[in-house]
Amino acid sequence: MNLISALLIVFPPFFYICGRTIEAKNMKNTIITILSVFLVATIISCDCTKDTSETENDIITTFVNGDLMTNVSADPNGNALVYPSGEASITSQVKVWAPDFTSPWHYHPYQCVAHIVQGELTVNFDTAASLDDKSPNKTTSVTKTFKAGEAFIGTSNTWHYSQNLGSEDLIFTTSWLAEKDAPIAVLADKE
Repeated sequence: MNLISALLIVFPPFFYICGRTIEAKNMKNTIITILSVFLVATIISCDCTKDTSETENDIITTFVNGDLMTNVSADPNGNALVYPSGEASITSQVKVWAPDFTSPWHYHPYQCVAHIVQGELTVNFDTAASLDDKSPNKTTSVTKTFKAGEAFIGTSNTWHYSQNLGSEDLIFTTSWLAEKDAPIAVLADKE
């Protein structure tokens, strides 16, 4: 089942029910539920039954029932979960990074729910640099590594760069809770 099919199955009844019950006081719960549905639809859409004889790069993934995260209210650096102040918007992504991939220094104005499907994601943070300092001259002060099967809240408003230091493709999903039409990443200036 592909992602579009999963979304077409999951979302119409979900939005019908939510549309009839959303009140201002329930908005945060509704947003969390929408993020969860995106994550579930992404997992449902994974083709986890590939024949390994096709090519050397095919992925074999086994999912089991269970929670990816339960009652998580802070990111890996201890920053509390926050909601956008403007009109809420969700952006979901699937990223596939080859071995030795390194992103540029950047930060995210918003938090996301991330899930590592394959490989390991290494994130190097500069926790001291001001967000106004867009120079590429940063210093790593904290490094976190996330492995296949792990889920976490992505850190917002902290400069960092991410890497795939492993020998296989890194595959992960992110679902961003942001403000409508706002960027989900701000890049440092190029050297």
